[in-house]
Amino acid sequence: MNKWEEDMIEQLRKKSEDIQIPDSLRPDQIEKRLSERPKKYHWKKGYTAGLAAACCLLVCGAVWGIQKSPQRVSPVEKQDTATDQAESSDIQTAKSYDQIYEYLQANQDDQYGTDTGMLERGVVTESAEDSSSTNSAAAVDTGVAQNSKSSENAVYSETNVRQEGVDEADVVKTDGRYLYTLKDNGSSVSIVDTVNGKLKEVASVRVEDDDQAREFYVNDGHLILVSEFNQEREDGTWTYASTDTRVTTYDITDPEKPEKAGEVTQSGSYTSSRLTDGHLYLFTQYSVDVTSGITPKDKKDYIPYVNQQMLEADDIYLPPFSQAYMYEVVSSVDVAKPGEIQDTKAIFSDGGELYVSNDNIYWYETQWSDKTETVIKRISYKDGKLKAEASGKVDGYINDSFSIDEYDGYLRVVTTDDETNGLYILDSNMKEVGSITGLAEGEQVYSARLLGDTGYFVTYEQTDPLFSVDLSDPKNPKIIGKLKIPGFSEYLHFYGENLLLGIGMDVDEDGFTTNGVKLSMFDISDSSDVKEIQKYTLENVYSAAVMYDYKAVLIDPEKNVIGFAADGNNGENYYVFSYNDTNGFECLMNETVNGNGYQSARGVYVDNTLYVVKGNIIEAYDMADYQKIDDLIL
Repeated sequence: MNKWEEDMIEQLRKKSEDIQIPDSLRPDQIEKRLSERPKKYHWKKGYTAGLAAACCLLVCGAVWGIQKSPQRVSPVEKQDTATDQAESSDIQTAKSYDQIYEYLQANQDDQYGTDTGMLERGVVTESAEDSSSTNSAAAVDTGVAQNSKSSENAVYSETNVRQEGVDEADVVKTDGRYLYTLKDNGSSVSIVDTVNGKLKEVASVRVEDDDQAREFYVNDGHLILVSEFNQEREDGTWTYASTDTRVTTYDITDPEKPEKAGEVTQSGSYTSSRLTDGHLYLFTQYSVDVTSGITPKDKKDYIPYVNQQMLEADDIYLPPFSQAYMYEVVSSVDVAKPGEIQDTKAIFSDGGELYVSNDNIYWYETQWSDKTETVIKRISYKDGKLKAEASGKVDGYINDSFSIDEYDGYLRVVTTDDETNGLYILDSNMKEVGSITGLAEGEQVYSARLLGDTGYFVTYEQTDPLFSVDLSDPKNPKIIGKLKIPGFSEYLHFYGENLLLGIGMDVDEDGFTTNGVKLSMFDISDSSDVKEIQKYTLENVYSAAVMYDYKAVLIDPEKNVIGFAADGNNGENYYVFSYNDTNGFECLMNETVNGNGYQSARGVYVDNTLYVVKGNIIEAYDMADYQKIDDLIL
C-alpha cells in the first residue's frame, strides 16, 4: 500500500468512525442470509466479506461524497436539466474557460447546494469501461480475427478484442516467442523467453517508483506501457482526484535489452486505450473536485492537462445536459513519435462510457430522469486526428459497449428502458432512421452481438430469450427469431460461419437456482430459426472471468480452442474446451490456477504450447494432451 492509499484510508476511517453500522449489515448477518439461498447456488467464499465491505463503502460514501453517474441502475431521480444541445446533432465546444466553470458550478449546486465547504477535498469516481468492464458481453466482430497471428517462426494467439482491427491493451501478451506479463504488484512487466519450451525471464521493464502499471501493448517492436501515478497536494496528501496517467514506450527490437523511447502524460485516471494504424488513443477520466470551493481563476483545478499543457477551451466538448463534473480526455500518439501528443480532445460530462469502431469513437452517457435517455457523441479519428462529428440520443440505457455497433455507416444500438427493450439505428448524423421498441417486457438486455446484416441479443428474467434481428434494411429492422431456454448468456462469440457460442449461467426455470457456468452452442445457419444444438454445464462453478472481462477469454475456432478461468468451490481453475457437432463440448483441461493479483488468469498459446498466466506465475501445457511441461515464478 502506497502513501496516498494510506492517506485516503486514514481520512475515511476518521470520517466514518462515529457511524453505527446496522446489525442487518454486519458480516455474520449477511452470511446468515446467504446461507438461506437455494442449495444449488454456490457463493464464493469471499462474497460475504465483499458484501460487508460494500456496505461499509456505502456508509463511508455518504460522508465522503462519492459521485458517479450510474449506467445500469437508476439512482434517485435528477431534475431534468437537458438543454437544446441534447436535441441537436451538433457537438458544441466551449467558448471559454468561464463557460466550463458554469457547468461545474451547476453540478455543485445540484449535488450539494451552495455550501462548498461541507466535504473534504477529493471526488472518488470509477472508470468508464473496463472498464472493462464492466459487464462485458461480446468479442470481435468476426469471432476469428485477432485471436491468432502468424510470425516468421510461430503461430500464436492475440488478445481478444472488441472490434476487429482495433487492438487493446492487456496484462499478458506474446509476440510468438517471448511472453510479456504484468507482475501482480503492478511494478513491472517481465519479458520471458519460451524458446524450446523452456521458460526463462530475460528482461524486466519497471515503471516509475510512484507509478502503478495498468496494462500494455506489444506492437511492431514496441512495448507500450500504461501506468497511473498520483500528484502530491501542497498539504502533502494524495486523492483519487489527483491521479494522472503515463504512457511509456520502449524499443524492444531486442526484447532482452528494452530501451526507453519516450513518454507522455495526461490528466485523469486511466479508463481505456486503443491501438490502430500506428496510433495509440489514450482515454482517461479526470474528475473535478467541485466540493473544495474552486474559483474561475483556479483553472489548474478544473481544466485537464496533457504533457503539462492545459487544454484549450475549444478542444473541450460541452455536455448534453446543463451540468457536469468530469472529463473523458482522449489523446492520440503516433507510435513512431512516442514522446509527442498528436491531438487531444476532452468530453465534458456527467459520466459515461465509450465504444471505438474502426473509424469513430462513440461516447455515450445516460440521463436518469422521468424519461431515461442516452446521448451519444460521434468523434471521428483518422491518422491521429480527432474531430467531433455529430450527436444523437436514444431512449433507455445501453447495457455495455457491446450493445452498440457501427456497420456500413450506421450505428445500431440495443437498449433497456425501464421494463422494456429496444433497438435503434442511427445514421452518420446520429439521426434515428429505424427502430424496434417494446421488446421483452419485464426483462433486460444481458448481451448482444451484431454482425453485418444480422444481430443477436439476449434478455433475461427467468428464461433466456435469444432474439435474432434482420438489419439488412436500416430503416426497417425486424425481429425474425426468438429462442427461449433456461439461464442466460452474458457473452456471445461467433464460432465459425454458422455457429454462435454463448457463455453464461445455467439457471433453473424458477429463475433463482443456479447450477453452474453454462456453455451453449447455437446453430445460426437460419437466423430466423436459431437452435441450441449443444450445451455443457460446469457444475459447482459460479463465475467465469469471460462474463465480466472479454479480454480474459481465449477463443480460436480454427484451432478449435475455448479457454477461460472460472471460480468454483475449489477456487480458480483454467478450463479448455474443444467443440464438434457430434460430441459437442469436450473439456480438455481443468487445472488449478496459481498466482495472485486482482486480474483473472490469461491463457495464450504459441504453436502447440498453452501458457496460463496469473500475476507472477506462468505455467506451460502441451496442447497435445494438456499435460504440464514447465512453470516459472517471476
